[in-house]
Amino acid sequence: MKRHGIVAFMVVVALGLSLAACGGGGGTGAATSGGTGGIAAGAATVQGQVSGTVFVAVDNDTNVEAGRVAAAGTPKMFSLDVPTGRNYKFYLLENGDSVSGGRIYPVYVGGSNVFRIDGNASGRTIDLGKVDPDFSKGYAFPANNPMGTPGVTDRGEDRSLPPSLTMAAYTPADLQGTWDYHGLATSGSIGWMHGTIAVDNNGSGLITSRIRNGMPWGTHDNVTFRVPPSGMVGMAWDNTFHGVLTGGRDAMFANWTDNTGANSLMIFRKRQGTFTQSDLYGTWRFHRLTAAGDNVTSGWAYGTLSIGAPGTSTINSIRTSGGSTAELGTSFPVSLDNNGILTAPGDNTFHGAMLPNKNMMVASATEGTGRYELWMMIRVVSGVNYSGNDLMGDWMLHAVVSGNVNAATWNFGQMVVDGTGQADFPAMMGPMGMYSASPMAFAMNSSGIITANAGGMWGMGGGMMNYTLGQTLYGVMSPSKDLAVMTWSDGTGGYQFRINVK
Repeated sequence: MKRHGIVAFMVVVALGLSLAACGGGGGTGAATSGGTGGIAAGAATVQGQVSGTVFVAVDNDTNVEAGRVAAAGTPKMFSLDVPTGRNYKFYLLENGDSVSGGRIYPVYVGGSNVFRIDGNASGRTIDLGKVDPDFSKGYAFPANNPMGTPGVTDRGEDRSLPPSLTMAAYTPADLQGTWDYHGLATSGSIGWMHGTIAVDNNGSGLITSRIRNGMPWGTHDNVTFRVPPSGMVGMAWDNTFHGVLTGGRDAMFANWTDNTGANSLMIFRKRQGTFTQSDLYGTWRFHRLTAAGDNVTSGWAYGTLSIGAPGTSTINSIRTSGGSTAELGTSFPVSLDNNGILTAPGDNTFHGAMLPNKNMMVASATEGTGRYELWMMIRVVSGVNYSGNDLMGDWMLHAVVSGNVNAATWNFGQMVVDGTGQADFPAMMGPMGMYSASPMAFAMNSSGIITANAGGMWGMGGGMMNYTLGQTLYGVMSPSKDLAVMTWSDGTGGYQFRINVK
């Protein structure tokens, strides 16, 4: 396909380790040559700065963890003493307390991830500097080369993981199966798309169905994916494709630019399990983005809809970027087949899919005046309570922007949220490459509704938006608390639709 084709807990070994989590200033300080400088004899200190992760050192000769330490302070710093005379691999572990075990980023320098730390490094500090994930490769790279420290040498590559991390690691086999996808392009060849792709255990895919704006595009083979341990999915021959697998390995979200210049957001769900019409019944919170050739008929909408027997969907509340409430109270029929495919009798443009957890749905459609829509629906589950702490952690985000033709684009990157709801974006990218993004501040109520915190400023792409525009931000967290959908107006005529995945 071308560009348009779219953690038993850790084993602790008595190695005489001394683990020290440093604070905001970070580090034990560099030792002078020939002295310990506070570092245990026969040990070296590995330190650095990260966005908000746990740093893990693994003894490469035994493939057992030599230690791990959580980064702390502002900025987030780590410091870990390791015995000399050993070969090591290093990892960043994000959301390690999650059910899925978190995301793992092996630390590389060039093409190597194994480093010999011999006796010449005793008493020294190996300062890696800032260690950042590379989202194109799914690995992490330090700002400072550790081989600049006496006693540290390159020992090549070893992709094997310690037993304590294998649960969290993603593999190409996680993509094996049949996936239904839905997407929306907001620039270039504007429109929706949906289809089906079958992927084998080596990451090779065959598109068996492809529909764009109602027109069949045929099948396509040789779609080759790569899946590093972090679950950041890439596509061979298309460096614009940036995907992320969920912890359950049953959904994937991606951005890419096709060969018409179309900037797109794609939502994939693995086809598994059996569905019945009654799986539709209940109350759903929806977000919708509309794309057109201008910022007048484009826009976002959110609200609630109820679905009851035999399959009647009714919009019970709605807010739109344009202020219209014309859809309030409207009803339309929906149908769900045993594969979880969602259709709307009488509207052959509406097509969707229910995720295997049966608590989320995605759909695409063309509305009555010819504008293109992408829907994301999250079920309201009785008994699930949320708190601001559920926002904490490292999130991968995928966004697409409609409206202003000069800003209709996609955004992909990392969001780190602290205990106060403050979110930083240490690494963000779009079709033109990496860019900086201003902090945002969030709040969430017990129903899982996310809003912009009035105590903060908000912005993307380095710009800021005022209080009034900030209040247009509205989000919903999934019952599994590992996904959140948001929409808002950005103040430049653009309408943001964003999916955040832990």
